[in-house]
Amino acid sequence: MSISLFSFLMSVMFSTVFILGIHVLRNRPFFLKSFEVHTLLTLYGLCLFRMVVVIELPFTIPVGLRGAFSRVYDRVRQFQMPVGKEDIELTAFLCCIWAVVAGVLFTRFIWRDHAVKKELALCHRNENKDAERALSKAMAVSSRKLPVNVCVCGSIDIPMGLGLFHKWIYLPDEKFAKEELYYIMMHEYTHFCNRDGVVKLLTMLFCCVFWWNPAVYILKKDVSQILEIKCDVYATQSFTKKERLEYLLTILRVLKGNPAPGNSPSPLTATGLISRTKGDNTKERFELIMKAANQVKWKYQAILLSSSVVLLALSYSFVLQPAFDPPVEDIFTDESTVEWDSEDVYILQHSDTTYSLVLGNGEKCPISDPVLQFYIDAGTTIRKE
Repeated sequence: MSISLFSFLMSVMFSTVFILGIHVLRNRPFFLKSFEVHTLLTLYGLCLFRMVVVIELPFTIPVGLRGAFSRVYDRVRQFQMPVGKEDIELTAFLCCIWAVVAGVLFTRFIWRDHAVKKELALCHRNENKDAERALSKAMAVSSRKLPVNVCVCGSIDIPMGLGLFHKWIYLPDEKFAKEELYYIMMHEYTHFCNRDGVVKLLTMLFCCVFWWNPAVYILKKDVSQILEIKCDVYATQSFTKKERLEYLLTILRVLKGNPAPGNSPSPLTATGLISRTKGDNTKERFELIMKAANQVKWKYQAILLSSSVVLLALSYSFVLQPAFDPPVEDIFTDESTVEWDSEDVYILQHSDTTYSLVLGNGEKCPISDPVLQFYIDAGTTIRKE
């Protein structure tokens, strides 16, 4: 196994194609209604795997490309970037830019996450007894028991859950009915049970590293929406039709609420009941909650996932590389050089157990044991004298 520039480029190419393909399927109404959300998340997980694992496996076959691809690569390889008093290769310069921007994005992400958590921590003393009772009720009907706290924060305008180790549910400073609090708690507690915060964190880190690939932002948006749909499905799976309607009305009530004044904190890894960002597809969530999904049989889901794994394996079966012919001036020749065709030669075994290579013109060239073994391995025939 090895890693090269070309295995990396193949990884980027295939993962981008996979992400775009899944994005097209995900936007087809029948697909998300027919296949479980876990199936879609698994497919995106395979995309992440393909982009991160850039190795060439033992069965990987190099495929040489000539023409424009080789010429472009040769020019890029020879191009030198002046940096101070030194010249560095363009590929090395681009790698430095990649690393610097990724480091800046990662640092900004960590700083923003810390600043938001620090600001929200000031609200931990703002208790809401009704919300605590609603949270206890939601925990009682769940099969998992997690330590989760709830508080009121006046600087936010939507309910949200935040925290990987110390889990908190933050409520805006608004008056909610007891039923609305229960549905909000049920939604956010389900996010914690599904470990959706971990998935959002990994997705954000992935975007920080591969910031230059537009496909990762498509993946980020899709994963965020899919996590909300999965949470809705799990939270409402035991609800009656009336309870589902009340659940949706709670989302609608929060959606129509007044945005928080000023710059309210927006944790990048928080799981909110809704999102006020442009393009939030809340309508899709409503349709999937109220309409019974016509899910396909498990065997068709297995076929889809198996086919995806096969495609993933096939993407490792070859790697595209530039192909070049050696310059004629670099080929060493002199008067003793003989050109011959492998089909016109054979090995002659002498009576004294020595060997010679007989060329097409009848010339005999004595050969040593190491050279003999080389020609035998190449399939050259042996004849006795």
